[in-house]
Amino acid sequence: MRTTAVERLVELALASVPKPHTEDVIDDVFSAIERNPDWLKEYQGLCGDLGRTVVNTWGGFWVASSVGRSSVKQVSSEKSKLIDSYSKLSPTKTKAGKKVKEPEALQAMAAYYQQHKTELPARVRNYRELIVELLMQGLGPEEAFSAVLANRS
Repeated sequence: MRTTAVERLVELALASVPKPHTEDVIDDVFSAIERNPDWLKEYQGLCGDLGRTVVNTWGGFWVASSVGRSSVKQVSSEKSKLIDSYSKLSPTKTKAGKKVKEPEALQAMAAYYQQHKTELPARVRNYRELIVELLMQGLGPEEAFSAVLANRS
């Protein structure tokens, strides 16, 4: 998978964040990356290769997945300048979503898009592949679209 380098970077930064993790752990992880020159250089290289939206969206996904929590709501970042916003996570562990195959993910994406296209920005079309990947990993359609749109690049 092309985001394994993002997962590895997030795991390193997550290990440096004090426990117990708060609902703001995604912001904490990106702040840790920002403060560590080696991690920041790696982050910038990943953004150059994959794009900032992909790195930030998958970074948030891998943090949530690692701590076993789900998204509660989207808020503006207060600690890190690397991300515009992030998902606050549920206070307790949640059961991971069921991974789905690509045809099922495509169908879920299309259904959500058709239902919400009047309120979605046109730029959402630029992230079709990313949304499908998130859906295949077990995110729900609302969460996948929200995660992608939260990163405004």
